[in-house]
Amino acid sequence: MRLVVFDVDGTIVDSAHIIIDAALYAFDKEKLALPTPEAVRHGIGLKLETAIGHLLEEPDDAMVDQLAGHYRDYFFGKVTDEPHIEHIYDGAYDAIHRLGAQDTTLLGIATGKHLRGVHRLFDNHDFGHHFVTLQAADNNPSKPHPGMLHNAINETGVEVNRTVMVGDTRFDMQMAKAANVKAIGVAWGYHDKADLLEHGADIVIDKYEHIDEAIDGLIG
Repeated sequence: MRLVVFDVDGTIVDSAHIIIDAALYAFDKEKLALPTPEAVRHGIGLKLETAIGHLLEEPDDAMVDQLAGHYRDYFFGKVTDEPHIEHIYDGAYDAIHRLGAQDTTLLGIATGKHLRGVHRLFDNHDFGHHFVTLQAADNNPSKPHPGMLHNAINETGVEVNRTVMVGDTRFDMQMAKAANVKAIGVAWGYHDKADLLEHGADIVIDKYEHIDEAIDGLIG
């Protein structure tokens, strides 16, 4: 048995536009200097509170919580009004169904989203039933801490050397290395190929059609 763990934002769905808009809305509500879209984009993949803390010159817990509340109000309002605003990347749907149908492959999620956001995404797209372990911000430390992968491995009982992480940011690659699992970077997300390789990617693919070969080559 093998375990393939997917990041969500930037890996399965392109949500940068709504994440950036939600962050700018939150900072504007508190009349704070607006972060650049590039700075927001760079923090995608981290737990929301961690990402917001990085955007503040002098972060404090009260302000981080306030901003996170505004962010969630905007984000969940948008995805409720426009269920498909988080666009599925080309090939993701087919790859998830293809891998999920294999008797010897288990699929998992490791994301900075909260479970509420993961379940909402699954409600809007027909692939949630393929994932047997969901590791989200509710019950895990932020990436790149390896806790999400440790929990996914413990829940499924799959060996570490038969586990691979698929993600688009340095945080995914660093988390994989900290957990001693293989890492597949995807070039269509929010950090570039050089950044992924520098931070531990074993391979970087540029389209979902290449994921099966990459998985087979790394964990059999």
